[in-house]
Amino acid sequence: MGYLIKTVQPTTEPVTLAEAQLHLRLDTFGSPASHPDDALVQTLISASRESAENYINSTIAQASYKLKTNSEDDKINLQTYPVTDIASVTYQNDSGEVQTVLSTTYYVDNYQKPSLLVFTSTPPTAELTVSFTAGYNDEFVCPASIKAAILLMLGNWYENRETVSNNQSFARPQSSNYLLNPYRINMGS
Repeated sequence: MGYLIKTVQPTTEPVTLAEAQLHLRLDTFGSPASHPDDALVQTLISASRESAENYINSTIAQASYKLKTNSEDDKINLQTYPVTDIASVTYQNDSGEVQTVLSTTYYVDNYQKPSLLVFTSTPPTAELTVSFTAGYNDEFVCPASIKAAILLMLGNWYENRETVSNNQSFARPQSSNYLLNPYRINMGS
């Protein structure tokens, strides 16, 4: 299968602070508009997005990854969706030197979920390191239902900051699961 690690965290979120403030009905003041809870809200935006990413097994906010894997055929499962850019595909030759696979010998198949790296010629038999970027952007627009699910989680966690009983107030809201279900991938057989 391979080992996937996130090498660069997202720098922007699919839900803006202004959208979150509006959703939470926070009264903002000043120019630019701010609220005393802005830092908390920003953290909850990221936590809600991460929870959604874990639930659907995809990347929502643009992030960079490295995948170490052996190519057993002409396709490599990149373990996330959508992949927007392949920075490099490298391997070590028998002398231990790092070699770069020509970008003209592969392409990304985003019609599959998770995305696939497809070789147009025989891939090297050594362990490959694939460096790539994934997540929604201008080309792959984040669906409104994913943004709505993030806002629902954000609202729930903003209102229920502490666990006071075993009422599962920190559980993902059922309505957000409903909105995210169509986007789940690789959830077993």
